[in-house]
Amino acid sequence: MTPPARRIALVLLLAACARGPVPLRVAGTVEIREIQLAPLASGRLVRLLKDEGDTVRAGDTVAILDQPGLAALIAQRRAQAAGVATRTAEVGAAVADSARAANDLGRARALRDQGIVSPQQFDALATSAAAAASRLAAVRAAPSDAAAARSGVDAVVAVRDELTLVAPTDGIILTRYAEAGEAVAAGSPVVSLGVVQRPWVQAYVAEPYLARLRVGTPVQIHADGYPDAVFPGTIVEIAPRAEFTPRAALTERERADLVFGIRVSVTDTAGRLKAGMPVTLDLPLAP
Repeated sequence: MTPPARRIALVLLLAACARGPVPLRVAGTVEIREIQLAPLASGRLVRLLKDEGDTVRAGDTVAILDQPGLAALIAQRRAQAAGVATRTAEVGAAVADSARAANDLGRARALRDQGIVSPQQFDALATSAAAAASRLAAVRAAPSDAAAARSGVDAVVAVRDELTLVAPTDGIILTRYAEAGEAVAAGSPVVSLGVVQRPWVQAYVAEPYLARLRVGTPVQIHADGYPDAVFPGTIVEIAPRAEFTPRAALTERERADLVFGIRVSVTDTAGRLKAGMPVTLDLPLAP
């Protein structure tokens, strides 16, 4: 090799070393998280406020269900709670009446022994004192009854609230499973919500490269629709077992055919990456 050729080879070798190891390029598919909105109580779907493809914000009402007689039951429980609250307010007056009746009976007992109070008057005072004591005992149970009544109201209102489906996060309605007027069982989904703001990429890596991948490694993601954009990502999961045939790899060639799934989180606040979009990943390999 002539001196100029050696110099050129040395320059190319140094340039290759400066660039570092070439990343592994694999294909992947954009996926999004899907949330199924379902009531925790059975009911009839009376209003469906969002349709497939509609954008929703966190806190938006998506659907409203109802149960026959639920509104009347809530009104009944509230009326009972109001009546118990009225009894609770009478505790102070009942204590005073009972104390006064007991004092009157005590004084009348001494006057009866002296013959000043007739037996009939004493019996009337005794009856009045017993009635006041009974009333006091009844109203003293009012605070616990009031707590029970409030709990009853809260339980029925909680059922009503569970019949209103609210979007837990921003997203897009992907699928509608029920129509207005249909009966929906508890736990049965009404709609599915796609969380498009937090996409992730599913890709597969051949077994020979698996030992050189690390969870937490930064990844560059390229999409055909955005040739000038590079989306940053991070490897968040590497599958613990192979997901490709053959089921039993015995030879060296068959082992090379095994692939392992990886999951890459993506930072794409603009929502440009859509579910099902094919992308290409540049995976840095550890030495």
